Amino acid sequence: HHCLRLQVVSTRVGGIPEVLPEDLITLCEPTVRSLCAGLEAVIALQRSGNVPSPASIHARVRNLYTWRNVAERTEKVYDRVVGEQVLPLDRRLRRLRAHCGPVAGSIFAFVAVLDFLFLLLLQWLVPDGVMDLAVNATGPQQQWRQEKSNKNDAYS
Repeated sequence: HHCLRLQVVSTRVGGIPEVLPEDLITLCEPTVRSLCAGLEAVIALQRSGNVPSPASIHARVRNLYTWRNVAERTEKVYDRVVGEQVLPLDRRLRRLRAHCGPVAGSIFAFVAVLDFLFLLLLQWLVPDGVMDLAVNATGPQQQWRQEKSNKNDAYS
């Protein structure tokens, strides 16, 4: 629970913005300059005393991490990712080199090509047609799906 006394500084990468409310996390671009600016801003905020008490943060966070809330936030992340464009391999490799630099980008691109070749091998060994499909787990007539969750929900 010691982390409840600290403000979180993170990058806008990998679903982190969905984890905490905006006022409990400072989001930065994934650069050293942006992270340093975020850390300096949070340190200044801590020194000024303009932060919520640990007890109030704990009360808010405790209600955020029920099974239902975590599942709903996970579903939002998946829904967002499903809508994103899947880049062809050549564009992914160019993006790796452009974003990570010529040396690291080339290494990452090489690993991405190895991953792609491994995926092709796995698809050859176990073709898509022999894999079991996931079943719809919402029950008959989607009776198990709840649109809104209550704070006093029995599943919390």
